[in-house]
Amino acid sequence: MRKGILGLTSTLLFSLIAVTSTFAVEFGQDATGDPNAVHIQGNTSGFLYSERIILTAAHVLNQLRIQPNGDTQGFVYAPGLADKTNAKKYQIIKAIIPKTYVNANPARNIQPIDDFAIVIVNEDMPIKKKVRIATDEQMIRFAKEKSKVEMVGYGLQSGKQRNDSQEIKRSPHRLSGLLFTPDMMTSHYNQYLIRPEFWKTIEWGVNSNQEAGTACSGDSGSGFFVEENSIRYYVGTAGNGIGNSNCKADGTYSISPGGAMSWFPAPYKFFDLIESAEKFVAEEKRKEFAIAEESRLAAEIKAKQEAEAAALAAAAKSKKTTITCVKGKLTTKVTAVKPKCPKGFKTK
Repeated sequence: MRKGILGLTSTLLFSLIAVTSTFAVEFGQDATGDPNAVHIQGNTSGFLYSERIILTAAHVLNQLRIQPNGDTQGFVYAPGLADKTNAKKYQIIKAIIPKTYVNANPARNIQPIDDFAIVIVNEDMPIKKKVRIATDEQMIRFAKEKSKVEMVGYGLQSGKQRNDSQEIKRSPHRLSGLLFTPDMMTSHYNQYLIRPEFWKTIEWGVNSNQEAGTACSGDSGSGFFVEENSIRYYVGTAGNGIGNSNCKADGTYSISPGGAMSWFPAPYKFFDLIESAEKFVAEEKRKEFAIAEESRLAAEIKAKQEAEAAALAAAAKSKKTTITCVKGKLTTKVTAVKPKCPKGFKTK
């Protein structure tokens, strides 16, 4: 991340300021080891919500093979990693996207709507920080109190990385800013005249500056959050923005006088999708437990059968028998596991 703001895949220029889908943090602080920031296949970011659920932006999932039923092929790395060359890949098995999602297309005057998605992986990831979806009341309070909002993403950190991105070795970076309500967003757009005319829907946003970091290509899908009492309250998904130059290849940087602005739908709008993801994970774990229990019982039965067979074999080997031995008119009986007649005697 560079201390700059989110960039759109399709870029629309207003003077020197670009409307962008979010990519990486420019000028941001290194955040290696962050417990929630994950790198998703295709040079994009996500936010670990629970052991198997990752929140991200819908427009970044184009690189994944998503079937009509949501079944998905792709992978994600564990949170907070820098060099991921030999890191484990967690397989993505499901993607959930709002039916109301509209992908941005500035060339056709189409505004992004509900750019939010959930991806689910096939096994648990380590959870070191509790996460909650911020309610409407909490988000209003965060904005009113000017609470510190943070975002950690795997996007570009400078324009030089566009030609030599080395994304596999790129560390996550952090930016910080302030949460804006829809009314505050409207006032900001009107004051700095940066709102495209075709943007009819005004939602929530985070305002940041060069000193605190702005988003660039690759940061899309990162999560904005406010941390209180060791709990991260998720307030939005990095995906779209306006007001900064988005890690220009020539290294130059420009930013709106009002700072860079990321905008996103309120996450509490998607409680139903998150609940469906949690139910899916619970069902997957139930199936896994059933399979594991079946395997355990089968292993126990096999072990018992093998033990019984071994006991029978051991008993058969240790069973004593009696034989009669003769030598002329002399007769004797020998009882043993493997009885043998004395020297000079023959088995009768």
